[in-house]
Amino acid sequence: MVCDSVSVDRSPVPRAEALELASRARRLIVKVGKDTLRFEAGRNRISREEADRYLVHEDGFLRVPVLVMGDLLVRGFTREIYREALDAPTGRGAAG
Repeated sequence: MVCDSVSVDRSPVPRAEALELASRARRLIVKVGKDTLRFEAGRNRISREEADRYLVHEDGFLRVPVLVMGDLLVRGFTREIYREALDAPTGRGAAG
């Protein structure tokens, strides 16, 4: 598995690229306050408006932290979410 770490301080990800990441992901896990939202292509796909709201900060750049593995995108962090993401089989096709 290839692992890349990108510092958003040196290379901020603008809105268009953040939304592109979301559109390529087949599965998304998003931490929003105390809630964890799950989106999956074919069942409850994330809309462009939701992707913008949950992935893009008011300054127009990608909210962090973000983990991309195969077809899975995780925005936010808790130990439980990362355990779920790291234990899940990864798909192919999305950048990660």
